[in-house]
Amino acid sequence: MTDGPLLRCHVLDTGYCLASEHHVLRGAPRRRMECHALVALLHHPEHGWTLFDTGYAPRVLDATRRWPYRLYRVATPLRIPAAGAVVDQLPALGVARDEVRRIVLSHFHADHVGGLRDFPAAGIVALREAYDDVAGRSGFGALRRAFLPDLLPADFAQRTALLPEPSGAPLPGLGPTHDLFGDGSLLLARLPGHARGQLGMLARTEGGPVLFAADGAYTARSIRERRPPSRVTRLFVDDFREVEATLGRLHEFAAARPEVRIVPTHCPEALEREVRR
Repeated sequence: MTDGPLLRCHVLDTGYCLASEHHVLRGAPRRRMECHALVALLHHPEHGWTLFDTGYAPRVLDATRRWPYRLYRVATPLRIPAAGAVVDQLPALGVARDEVRRIVLSHFHADHVGGLRDFPAAGIVALREAYDDVAGRSGFGALRRAFLPDLLPADFAQRTALLPEPSGAPLPGLGPTHDLFGDGSLLLARLPGHARGQLGMLARTEGGPVLFAADGAYTARSIRERRPPSRVTRLFVDDFREVEATLGRLHEFAAARPEVRIVPTHCPEALEREVRR
């Protein structure tokens, strides 16, 4: 990953839910923490603006008003600012909505696709395995996957490129990649366990390489200490054994590539370093 262009990168905060720190990190205190939903907006000199996930948006509140989807906000109390959606943050960055050409979805949980319908002109990229796991689900079947069907645009199928399993040059610990632009600037890798077909993205940015790890780990501390979340999270993750295995692979990657900043979507350290500072 040394020959591709350097990308401009903005990490944006789209709101948060409340969770128990004990659930996020095994052995941590039983106290409430804010799990912010971070997204990445990246500019490629040839391919323009790309979003990695869309985070929360006020539409998530609308999608959880009726039964049984209301249980989503009961399980994860939501704090979504009225103007916190990505689309509302773009003007301050000098970016128009239609300049966002594509959106890479790490997976289909509501806190990662909440703003998807705000970008009707953008192409969408996801792993086929991830979409196949949620396609056609509704009611409790969707809720079990933290998936809210109303968040997907009606023309999702027409606008989406569903990728096969990555088979390109491997990253240490993480395995084969998919080179999104063919120039090494954005590499996608599987991070299974939390959700079927979850993707992480290694970006070559002007501020140095960054791995956007989605929910491959909830916090950077979890990766450093190789401490998984509480076993209670078995209730809503796809495969808890793979959660632990992916955490180990991220730990191995961090040791092999210490120059890479790792940004888990909900990590308080990443929020402070990438957004608030």
